[in-house]
Amino acid sequence: MTDLKSAYARANTCVACHEHLSPDIARAGHPELLFELSSQTVSEPPHWRETDDWIGLHSWLAGQAVAFREDTWHLLRDSTKSGNVTKDTDAAARWEALGWMLQQTTTALEGLPAFSMAHDPMSGRDLAALQAASDQLARGAAAYPWTTDRARGLLRTLASKSAAISQLRDPGRQIHRAEVLVQAMDRLLVELHNQRADIPGAADKLNLLFADLQAPENFDATRFCRDLTAFSSSLGNS
Repeated sequence: MTDLKSAYARANTCVACHEHLSPDIARAGHPELLFELSSQTVSEPPHWRETDDWIGLHSWLAGQAVAFREDTWHLLRDSTKSGNVTKDTDAAARWEALGWMLQQTTTALEGLPAFSMAHDPMSGRDLAALQAASDQLARGAAAYPWTTDRARGLLRTLASKSAAISQLRDPGRQIHRAEVLVQAMDRLLVELHNQRADIPGAADKLNLLFADLQAPENFDATRFCRDLTAFSSSLGNS
């Protein structure tokens, strides 16, 4: 049996199957997978006793870093086969959005391994470097010394990123950034609740952001950014 005490080990064990669909299953109509380890663990409750008080955020960040590593591996494999990587696919947009979120997180949190999207992230050379960097990030994230102040600080940082969505011209890239952003803020807010550090009114504002994402074909970036600004204001400055 696999020892799952480490969030890094959990991420490696779960993401391998849950991050990617085989083409045959996708063509048969299986819904797109948007895997996030922390929320999935809550939805499918563990049959063991947790000993890590911050397992929610350890699982979230390590899981997201491993998911990015695996997505990068798929892009790198495709570039090796064809000699280039298609830049305008939906998969590439999801990959870029997740990398962007990880970069914002590592910039905001002192003590995590450095992670930065490359100048030309879709080149084969830079994909290999990103694959290694995301694995290092996953290892560091699994043991990161979270505090309520760090969780609140990261939540406020991510909530301030409306311009990083509105400035994009591609609607596909906009919605994928919005998705990973809301997912991250949800995990942070849930963990603050678990640590008895609730932020009054924030959950209601976050629900509006989830509602904005319910119908991707009708996604309105202007409305989303307006609701994101309202959510940011609900967090206060304390």
